[in-house]
Amino acid sequence: MDFYPLKVTHITEETPDAKTFTLDVPADLSEVFAFTQGQYVTLKFDLDGHELRRSYSMSSSPLDQALAFTVKKVDGGRVSTFLHDRLQSGDTLSVSPPDGRFFAPLDPDKRRTYYLFGAGSGITPLMSILRTTLEAEPMSTVFLLYGSRNEDSIIFRDELDRLSVRYQGQLHVEHVLSRPKAESLSGSLLGLFKKKTVNWQGKTGRIAGRGVVGFLDENPPHTPETDCLYFICGPDTMPDVVKVALLARGIPPGLIYTEHFLNSHQLPGENISDDHAAEGARLIVTLKGRRIETRVPEGATILDVLVKEKYDPPYSCTAGACSTCMAKVLSGTVHMDVCYALDPEEVKAGYCLTCQAKPTSGVVEVSYDE
Repeated sequence: MDFYPLKVTHITEETPDAKTFTLDVPADLSEVFAFTQGQYVTLKFDLDGHELRRSYSMSSSPLDQALAFTVKKVDGGRVSTFLHDRLQSGDTLSVSPPDGRFFAPLDPDKRRTYYLFGAGSGITPLMSILRTTLEAEPMSTVFLLYGSRNEDSIIFRDELDRLSVRYQGQLHVEHVLSRPKAESLSGSLLGLFKKKTVNWQGKTGRIAGRGVVGFLDENPPHTPETDCLYFICGPDTMPDVVKVALLARGIPPGLIYTEHFLNSHQLPGENISDDHAAEGARLIVTLKGRRIETRVPEGATILDVLVKEKYDPPYSCTAGACSTCMAKVLSGTVHMDVCYALDPEEVKAGYCLTCQAKPTSGVVEVSYDE
């Protein structure tokens, strides 16, 4: 997996816990870092003697001729904390070329309806998707349902307001707050027992099945014949909850695109002993034309072993949410604890996420080169 040094040119505070980082891509790397709306880059860090990798979606549009990603600071997150507290304009990051499949090809002659569902920092790739779609597919309409904690945590709030005015009739944005701010009423005796009121006039709660159905009913496509596409991005189980609601409504799975934002706190290979090669399933790997033979101890993943033995396999999130570590099982069987990044057809065809794949047969052969 190749990484390139890119300089940070701008850091923009979106909310108290979310920042956008804009990178300078030199002219000789412009083709390497050309991206499609909805894709991500992987960053590599050496923090406290450990190599850490994190994938972050672009919030910029490829039409901007700029590459920017947005990061929400996570409690206990080593990389997000470093980016928020220590990174400065002019610093250099180690960045891999864009990757990811969270997009649909755009066609300026199409008239489609896009339904986007986001929560928290899941707005990041959706921002890239909607901004690109509005320009590159001008006859299409975009409906965004975006869930946040409170008014202060709405990432890109001002930008979404501006875009809603600019693309009036083409872009429709609805916010949902799980905990809108409650403000104290003045005039209470000595400030004791102050009453509080919520000024938020929009919807409240979390994006779930009933809210998804209601949003679709309130925002039907302009004509019944209009092609519709659905994009979902958010933390934890949010994408699964929304997808279940869409499927229950009879929407074909092929029209639904999901992206999970998950945090992995375990380093690949950190729990494998140095003498692991004496036990476990036999593993044969083809990586960049090289044949590798080793063993995978019980409970470990294929990626754990390859990282431990310093073969430099491709990987990013290590949580089963991206497809960077995808490989094809040529023989033997594996089990994946989670698999968000592959569709059932790909799994049936033999592909696996090596960050999740644990051998369930005595011998397993996989190829990253297929």
